[in-house]
Amino acid sequence: MWFEGISAQSGRGGNPTEGLTDRLVSAEREAGFHERDMSVFERERIDLEHRVNRMEAELEALRKRRLEAYARWWNARDDRDRALHVCRRLRRRIDRTRGRKKE
Repeated sequence: MWFEGISAQSGRGGNPTEGLTDRLVSAEREAGFHERDMSVFERERIDLEHRVNRMEAELEALRKRRLEAYARWWNARDDRDRALHVCRRLRRRIDRTRGRKKE
């Protein structure tokens, strides 16, 4: 374990606090490295969070535009179908009118 080196060093007859002080300095240095890494990772996380939020907003806008485009298509299709229906009725009326003239 990480603390076994401390008790082994202090039992050798040397200055027990010197081994502890060395270990403390090493542990503090290691904590500093991790602290720097954490700040880099935190900045990256915040940047990614902002990017995700922007992309989600863009996705929502695109979904809205897609629905609006579909609604325009649907309305145009309805208008076309109505116009075709009027054309069929008028053709039938013309055909009936021509048929009456021949008689």
